[in-house]
Amino acid sequence: MTPPIHRAGFSLVEALVVLAISGMALAIIFSIGVKAGDTGFSLGRRAMSAADVDIAASDLRSILRSFALRPSLLFLDGVDEPILGTANRLEGDVVMERATQCAPLGWSGRLMLEIEPDGAGQSLTCSANGKKVTLLTTRGDNASLTYSRDGQVWTRAYTNKIEDRSEEALPRSDKVWVRFAARPEVDIVDLIESSRPELWRRPDAIE
Repeated sequence: MTPPIHRAGFSLVEALVVLAISGMALAIIFSIGVKAGDTGFSLGRRAMSAADVDIAASDLRSILRSFALRPSLLFLDGVDEPILGTANRLEGDVVMERATQCAPLGWSGRLMLEIEPDGAGQSLTCSANGKKVTLLTTRGDNASLTYSRDGQVWTRAYTNKIEDRSEEALPRSDKVWVRFAARPEVDIVDLIESSRPELWRRPDAIE
């Protein structure tokens, strides 16, 4: 009687089945890897974006506090330059309390914050010393600057140059809250005040 013949290896059908299963396994692993990579990159981009907003907000707060707000009672026409604020622009003399991406530490002269169109959104830019930088960008078109002398009533315009200069009408110190808002992304509020005379005192004047 002839003994049975034992074949070594896989048949063609078995090899094809193994290849098909291996291919599906690799496809699943690759798909998971791509999704995990995309998720990682997305989280990284979000973290960097949040960090950029935090830095911009910190710089903006520092810039606002550095505006030289001279009390209206001591304002001299033709000598002192007023702070001028509108819904999309704020400008005035600054003495920077610290270096920012907009201006170095100390006196920087006239500085302007301005809201400008930027593609589908808007940008808050800063101009000083002949240099212009973008502090932050927003996705919508509702960004604006507003102002309040008491922190409760907000307006779309401000200046420390007041026509009625009688002592009864003017306080000896001034302050104004400034808000940059682009809801729901950004809402930053800080105070400009005249309580730091080193920012606005003229060395050649007796006050």
